[in-house]
Amino acid sequence: MTRRTFGKLAGITATALLPWAQTTRAVAAGPPEVVETDTQVVVDNGLVRLTVDKSNGRTTSLVYDGVNMVGRGNYDMNTVREGGGLPLPPADNHLTVRVEQDFVDIAYHHSPSGDMPCWLVRHHVVRSGEAGIHLAYSYEHPAELHGFRTDQHRYVFYTAGGVFTHASVPDDADAVAWRAAAARMPTGAEISSAEMVMDATYDLEGTGSAYPRRYYTKYDWAVSMKDHSLHGLYGSGYGMWAALPNLEAFTGGPVRQDLILHQTGSTPVLLVEPQATHYGAPPVRVAAGQAWQKTYGPYFVYLNKGDDPRALRRDAARQARFETHAEFYDRLAIEGWTPTAERSRVRGTVRVPGVPVLDGAVVVLSDNDTPMQDSVLGHNYWADVEEGGRFTLDHVRPGTYRLTVYGGGLWGEYVIDDVKVGAGQEVTLGRMLWEPTSHGRTVFQLGTPTRDSGEFRHGREFRRYGLFESFHDDFPDGVTYTVGTSTPQDWNYLQYQRSYPVQAPEGTVLPEDAEGVRLFDFGTASSPVADGYERVAQNTLYAAGGGFGLDRAVDSRDRGSDGDLQRDFVVGSGYTFAVDLPDGVYEVTVLSGDDIAANNTQVSFGGGDPVALVSGRGEYAVHTAEVTVSGGRLDLLAGGDGRINAVEVLAADAALPVLGSLEVDGADLVPGFSTFRSDFAADLPWDQGSVTVRATGRGGAQVTIGGDVVPEAGLAVPLHAQRTVLEVVVTGGDGGAPTTPTTYRLHVTRQESPWRILFDLGRAPAPGAQATLTIALAAWAMGSALPVPPENSNLTVTVNGEPFVWTFGPEDAKGATYRSARGGRNYTREIAFDAALLKPTGNEITLQINDGVEHLWNEAAYDAIRLEIA
Repeated sequence: MTRRTFGKLAGITATALLPWAQTTRAVAAGPPEVVETDTQVVVDNGLVRLTVDKSNGRTTSLVYDGVNMVGRGNYDMNTVREGGGLPLPPADNHLTVRVEQDFVDIAYHHSPSGDMPCWLVRHHVVRSGEAGIHLAYSYEHPAELHGFRTDQHRYVFYTAGGVFTHASVPDDADAVAWRAAAARMPTGAEISSAEMVMDATYDLEGTGSAYPRRYYTKYDWAVSMKDHSLHGLYGSGYGMWAALPNLEAFTGGPVRQDLILHQTGSTPVLLVEPQATHYGAPPVRVAAGQAWQKTYGPYFVYLNKGDDPRALRRDAARQARFETHAEFYDRLAIEGWTPTAERSRVRGTVRVPGVPVLDGAVVVLSDNDTPMQDSVLGHNYWADVEEGGRFTLDHVRPGTYRLTVYGGGLWGEYVIDDVKVGAGQEVTLGRMLWEPTSHGRTVFQLGTPTRDSGEFRHGREFRRYGLFESFHDDFPDGVTYTVGTSTPQDWNYLQYQRSYPVQAPEGTVLPEDAEGVRLFDFGTASSPVADGYERVAQNTLYAAGGGFGLDRAVDSRDRGSDGDLQRDFVVGSGYTFAVDLPDGVYEVTVLSGDDIAANNTQVSFGGGDPVALVSGRGEYAVHTAEVTVSGGRLDLLAGGDGRINAVEVLAADAALPVLGSLEVDGADLVPGFSTFRSDFAADLPWDQGSVTVRATGRGGAQVTIGGDVVPEAGLAVPLHAQRTVLEVVVTGGDGGAPTTPTTYRLHVTRQESPWRILFDLGRAPAPGAQATLTIALAAWAMGSALPVPPENSNLTVTVNGEPFVWTFGPEDAKGATYRSARGGRNYTREIAFDAALLKPTGNEITLQINDGVEHLWNEAAYDAIRLEIA
């Protein structure tokens, strides 16, 4: 059967399916005990005792064997409205308790809201005779409500009491085994004392941690979903496991990867995360006018005890089988669950001409008319293609699906839409003929299309934050692959736009005996204070004659990253910061931002008009105003989000050899300019040979770089290395300023050079011949776990100098995470061109990330690259 004839559903047969064999189990007499108060519901089956808060449906404790295992259990989601709002039904959030013969179901019902215009029901189920709880939740979006988008929804269990010390997670297939040796997690105290170098990523150097890696990050502990069914925590003689009897509601299919557990600054967390946009997986989008219902789960959080972690895991693995819970889930009958008797088995055979064994091929049923990796609204099922090309998909819900076959080291995919699966049937799809994509004679092929870059250098150890630090040691002259002589080790598993963070060392410039300067570092009462600054904590209150402080206590946050000045801040609305100052004119600078959230803060000086300090996540707004102080006190009123990281006050007549401004043409300073910060960074394109610096000295002070005075138009400074440190020296000034110069440092880095492929043809192409360059990416990812700006990224491919631009939209990289050798979404592009562009010898293909883009940085993992001529 060919692909086209199969699309007409010829050869599909369906017969009644015999009932699935079920696992029998003894049922304890009577249901679990339920105690309900005004504030909580407690369910106790003699093995576990679950407490749920009635006001929000969250778990507040889970006691097993007399020990509390959970401090709190949150269901959280990132959901926003799309399109205009529509009238919502009356709010009716409430909790119900259903008691049956051998189980209790606590269900919390959420009414539609502005950002989540759908009904949501969250279930916590305790069954007699079981040491654990079943979790499920269901969405129902009526067509008459407005649309919404969800980037993530999940259960998060914050464990309690320091019970769990180790993680149990399987290693990635075809990767270096490392997780057993790193199973003991850093402690919460070690995480708290470590430097945060990226979102949830900590440098443990100097903390005394026994963790075998320098960096600890939750992203290293992510898994690919294809063969995943169980992960857990253990320690103190106990285990806590997320057992996933089915992944049918998990979005993104078998190629998706995501987070499952990690240590925090306080306690380990266990995740059940059916949907998220990590690693480039798509969001859930439901439009106005679209009726949609989907149930996620049930899943089982299982508790056991023992001293052998392998035995604990083997015991828990029995709970991750569909058959273990199928009969119970049928009786539980949560809305949206399809009973076992109505599920079908789908069989078929895939053949590829000339390929007797399809080793590594996978067959998938997913959302119809949708790429398999973008499947989010419906359900998906997958299985390995077995000997002889046969495959079997079990427990499939009735519906209409897309069938996809991928892998086996073959180019392209085999795709069929409109595959109809009825209820309770044995569906036979017959024999399918997969003809892999071909465009003529292969000139060269780099890598094998397996949807990962594991065969290249470091590809089998990709889950290790910090690999970018070794890139220039491995490839001091960049990556050049010569066809015929190079090996896969001459090609890195990941191409960086830059293999370094754009950051500058922490430091303060404050000349000795400086008068007329007051510097304030806002934040918590215990976080570090920037050198030369005075602490303003959330409870530093002003009193007449006390010098400075807040008019009332507010909140504070410490994000642990971005340096002493920016890492922390006070936060509130409508509070005032006051500082006693001699009457006069001052330059007052306010720094406002947050490493993990967008910011919209308003400040007003001495009763003046408010000024907006707006910044994105991980960015910091800086505003300087000239303020006249009378009455011996400066008042600064904070409104809006009310985040303040720092305030700098400088008398207008202070004679100091300091900078008044600093700019770099074509790049943003990191961090934003502040007069009293010593070091700044700038990121430039790989081929930029010089940098133009614009700088002014305060009060007429002279600014020089390398002995050359910086003119008003700026000074062009040559760059001779990828990383260059420029010293910006300020001397002199009006009013008898000190003659001792002040030195700032500008750390200028150039991005990585394009990667090169060199090859010969041996002879000129025939007249009229067509060439096709196929590039398969295992991942196209942002260079850090930060939100993606709303602009396009690109991979620019040049063939003997002729450019071909492959453009990616913001959604293509949104939520993606660095260093993935196999992303949650893969991309392939066929670039066709006249073969006359090629020469018998001396051909060159280059690949450059984000040519001409200033505000993005990406990484690309290449699955395979092939050049054909026909």
